[in-house]
Amino acid sequence: MTGMSAELRTLPRTAEAIGDEFYGIVWADGHESVYPLEYLRERCPCASCHERRAKAEAASPSTGVSLPIADQPGSGAPLALERAEPIGRYALRFYWSDRHDTGIFSFELLRDLCPCESCQEAER
Repeated sequence: MTGMSAELRTLPRTAEAIGDEFYGIVWADGHESVYPLEYLRERCPCASCHERRAKAEAASPSTGVSLPIADQPGSGAPLALERAEPIGRYALRFYWSDRHDTGIFSFELLRDLCPCESCQEAER
């Protein structure tokens, strides 16, 4: 991948919440990523979430471990995105209803996490 096409791949043209359950990014190369909010929250890149996922994976490596949403166990309250803010020109920080806001999602990470079928196939 050339430098310019790699740059377009991780440069968002637009980024916004889609209703109450999704977050969408249209990338400069024209690709559209639509992320379920729970999918993003479970993949938070902060140190404490990373450590929690590693411990859960070590405890049961054969299951597709899902990270419990912090501070909401058993509350029954649905996860909500309160807001997203840009961090410089390289990332987004999401503020969640479970009071978690330490994860900074680089645009490169967000593009790599794209859940669409073509991106998931390319990942394999």
